[in-house]
Amino acid sequence: MKLIPYVALVSVLALAACDSGAKPSAEPSGPRAGGNCEEAAAGGRAVHFGSEENADLYGLVFGDGPTGIVISHMNGGDVCQGMPYAKELAGRGYRALVFDFAGFGASPGVAAVPQARQVVAAATFLRKDGAANIVLIGGSMGATASVAAAPQLTPPPKAVVSLSAPLSFGADNALGAAGKMPSPVFYSAGEYESTFAESAKQLYDATPAGVARTLQLGEASSNHGLWLTDPTVGVQPLRAKIAEFLTVNAPAA
Repeated sequence: MKLIPYVALVSVLALAACDSGAKPSAEPSGPRAGGNCEEAAAGGRAVHFGSEENADLYGLVFGDGPTGIVISHMNGGDVCQGMPYAKELAGRGYRALVFDFAGFGASPGVAAVPQARQVVAAATFLRKDGAANIVLIGGSMGATASVAAAPQLTPPPKAVVSLSAPLSFGADNALGAAGKMPSPVFYSAGEYESTFAESAKQLYDATPAGVARTLQLGEASSNHGLWLTDPTVGVQPLRAKIAEFLTVNAPAA
């Protein structure tokens, strides 16, 4: 029997591993998202994506379920705003991605790329990462971007959750996108957020009647955006309604 030299055998095994389609386990080089909440961020898997949209975006993934959820932060914030909720969703079997929009947190540059397209890039990354289904959740600025992104995704997201979305922000027009909403959508704001509560109603009214749509305000609350769903300070009845909405329209498995 002819023996294969050790070095050659190692090379063969290495090539076989490359051909197996296994994902690299090493974290991407460059900035790490979550610098403002390092202890909490330590439990997330650092990711880097967005080149197909000419964006340079950094984020963290929690969980590895087949349903991926993109959580988009508010103006002036970063991944830390959505991280507690992302961890909770991961605990329920979802794959949750929090990321920094361009010009925020670890993501360099400015928002030259519309934020809705950055949400599309995040959803595209999650699909490549192994998520079969996508959910978009955003707070305030991130909610406007999420609503605007939904009609741009193919296939469309399984569900969208909009928390205190302005009707427009920057280059993104949520009101116009709501009229083309392809997915079950949950609109919300704090009951005492006068402008944002009214915007949630307008987005709901603009959504096609044939689309499963929900309007639920955070009762007796002035909480804004992602704070509505935060496990610590969020509005518990509203959080329960959103959990039910996700279970019905985009179950974890």
